[in-house]
Amino acid sequence: MSLSKNATRRLQNAMRGTRAAQEVIDRLGAVGLTGDVFYYDPTSGSDLNDGTRSDQAKATLNAAIGLCTANNGDVIVNMRGTETVTETVAFDVAGITVIPQDYGQMLESFGEMNALLADTTFTDGPVATITAACTIIGMGFVSRDTGATFWSGAAALIGGLTTASPFGVHMYGCRFPKWGLDNRTGLSIEGGSDIHIENCYFEGVGADFGQGIYLQGAAQNIEISHCRFTDCDYALELGAFAGSGPYLDFHHNRIIGADSKGINTQANTAVGLIWHNWFNTDSGNTTHDRTIAQLETQGLIQTDNHFATEAVGESRT
Repeated sequence: MSLSKNATRRLQNAMRGTRAAQEVIDRLGAVGLTGDVFYYDPTSGSDLNDGTRSDQAKATLNAAIGLCTANNGDVIVNMRGTETVTETVAFDVAGITVIPQDYGQMLESFGEMNALLADTTFTDGPVATITAACTIIGMGFVSRDTGATFWSGAAALIGGLTTASPFGVHMYGCRFPKWGLDNRTGLSIEGGSDIHIENCYFEGVGADFGQGIYLQGAAQNIEISHCRFTDCDYALELGAFAGSGPYLDFHHNRIIGADSKGINTQANTAVGLIWHNWFNTDSGNTTHDRTIAQLETQGLIQTDNHFATEAVGESRT
């Protein structure tokens, strides 16, 4: 951690010694106060700016991420506005946090005000790839990709690239609206571990998503909690897994809409716990692609979930 000479001198005087003051400075640094703060403003910024003040904000998120130092605890303040992208934004610097400008509104609306939107000409990839440990708060992701692979039809992709297996990604309060476009998936995850998707919103606006989240590969310790899935054919779809993963923890999610279902396993084996979710469908294979008993034989244990109606012998309380 770096303090100005005047601040250091005042601290030394207060602590009555240089050594004691340095110990305090070192301890402050140890709890994550070492990072730099950069600003990103897709409405009024310029990539010619240095990004160190709100009136010197970068115009593109890729440029702002490029200012950051890996594992330094850097923060990017996302000023209000939508960036229309013609290439994928790469969250590839470990240890960064992207936060919205303020919290003067409902969290779920931030994705409308702080969003990455694919340009009409950009139809060949997700608007964002996340390949390093980072925290992303209050952003929107909107893609136009019509691709048929697990990731190409997604608005954002965690992992999935040849060398990408991120550890410790946290997405909070993010929004994935379809907006009547051609992409099939909100968020795809392939590989990586200790990933938490929390309080995010997946909305088939204008047309249903095929799935809010698609999960596969060498993934472990995946937690999906307190999210809302609206007008998604399935909230979660599973591909094939490598190793013993994904150790899925799927809880306190709300699946809303008459045709919105829970989990499509595609007959894949997966280790996980599905608990305390609210489904707007009947229990059994009207909520998932399998009955609850069948899901349990595949490794997905369910308990304390709530359904529109609960068939005798199938509901879990």
